Amino acid sequence: MFSDIVFIIFWLIIALSAVLAVFLQKPIYNALAMACSIFSVAGMYIFLGYEFIAALQVLVYVGAISVAIIFVIMLSPPVTVQPKKINIYKVLVGVATSFAFFIVFFALLYAKYFDAKFTIGEAKGTIMQVGYMLATKMAVPFEIISFILLVAIMGAIVLAKRED
Repeated sequence: MFSDIVFIIFWLIIALSAVLAVFLQKPIYNALAMACSIFSVAGMYIFLGYEFIAALQVLVYVGAISVAIIFVIMLSPPVTVQPKKINIYKVLVGVATSFAFFIVFFALLYAKYFDAKFTIGEAKGTIMQVGYMLATKMAVPFEIISFILLVAIMGAIVLAKRED
């Protein structure tokens, strides 16, 4: 009975803060609501007995929120500036490029991992298993993700650079 109440409380906090993260008007409030949702998901992981995953949830995603807040501040125009006119050609090129990227990405992902099994031994979700996967089978995807994040940060800096 008590575990059901705790589960429902975590679920309500996650759902409410996720809705607030989408519908609040100020970016800082959106980020704080998202952080609340992430902490609640970490609490749910602790409740389920996955303490390591909960710690990763807080470290990775709350750290990512800090970067997201910086991106929002960097990419948001000042209130007094009129928004730039949208160039439809650039939008179409961006959509087409993104679509092509995702088609290639998912085709490669499907071809590589469709029948992959990610269990190692008897332990599931342990630190040893995660470390083993990151150091052996998932080393290249892990480094690719690191590179993609680096490119995203550099792209945000380039986009935020003011035109003189």
